[in-house]
Amino acid sequence: MKEFSEIVIAEQASISAALERIIKKLPKAVQEIASYSLLSGGKRLRPILSLLCARLFSPEISTKNPSIYDAAIVLEMFHVASLLHDDVLDNADTRRGQISVHVKYGIRPCLLAGDALLAAGNRQMANFASELNCPKLIHSISDALLHTSTGEIEEIALVGKILPNMEEYFNVIEGKTAWMLRSACEVGAIMAVSSGGIDESHLENNTAIKNHDTRVNTCADARARKNPLDNPFLNEKIEKLATFGLNLGMAFQIVDDALDFMPESVTGKPIGGDLRERKCTPPILMYADSLNAKERKDFEVKFAVVPTPIFETHTNININVDANSNAETATSANINSQTTGFSESELADIIQKIIDNKYPEKTKALADSYLEKAEEALSSFSGKYSDILLQALQYVRARNK
Repeated sequence: MKEFSEIVIAEQASISAALERIIKKLPKAVQEIASYSLLSGGKRLRPILSLLCARLFSPEISTKNPSIYDAAIVLEMFHVASLLHDDVLDNADTRRGQISVHVKYGIRPCLLAGDALLAAGNRQMANFASELNCPKLIHSISDALLHTSTGEIEEIALVGKILPNMEEYFNVIEGKTAWMLRSACEVGAIMAVSSGGIDESHLENNTAIKNHDTRVNTCADARARKNPLDNPFLNEKIEKLATFGLNLGMAFQIVDDALDFMPESVTGKPIGGDLRERKCTPPILMYADSLNAKERKDFEVKFAVVPTPIFETHTNININVDANSNAETATSANINSQTTGFSESELADIIQKIIDNKYPEKTKALADSYLEKAEEALSSFSGKYSDILLQALQYVRARNK
């Protein structure tokens, strides 16, 4: 795992340089917010995965085709854009140890900056798709954006509700988190294959590659020669890495939800945030399932009282207002309904019971099946970068922040 951690650290400067390059291409009105949000740190797992997956096919791709960094950062831009939107919806005051963008710059500039990052990332990837004659790049990131936004909408719809089973949770996080990591891996692989210079020694059955013209050195060559992505063998390899990314993303979010009940001194985030925001994650569902019928009913009623978000919607106000009622009555009723929620002492008691019953540890165990699927997806690769990606699985399982 040390080598993977070392690569994460070693690549930060090059990833930051690529982010700075695209920030300079943005309209001046967006540059300050983009710089503040994109260059604030973080693990930058998505571009790291893109780079490592590209190197599975072409270990020297970073030297021969340095623009791989410009492609790798697109998924990071999408990730940060989603965080800008999330922080507004969750009323989060801080992000990565600094003041949230919507607090520092205002809600409207924050949301519009997020939209600008999404647009700029799409434009950047469209340029690569055009140069390499590879529409699959656009398909990959479009699918990721669609699944991510759908997952976020589904999560919002389920706020305040205790899920009927764990499958509902898995469906949400597949869209919310996993598809973005899936696309990060897929984009890195597609860039390497489409750019040419594949090193067959790291791939099983490499005669399948030799029987297909994949040596592409320029954008003009990419159009003139047979598209490497027409090779079923290479497509299968790319799909394996997409599967790896999807399952890694599932495990990543599961572990993240387990860490929500770790001390703030360890994670840097307030303990029990999901409980306070009424998001039904595995530790919370496990706790609810442990209650008797009367206790569970009381818990569900109080869990349904959602703290008022910045953008209050009708789904947060369970009030029937007839034609003779006025807004003042509705508002008063809504305020009164808030008093039926959890008290601070109740929240502290629930958090402690979740910890005492080791529900966070049991939640982490749920990630293991996804990590096993991710490992299986890598079984047809070999070499240094395959080993490093295997270490990424341990990194996700063992992380504490």
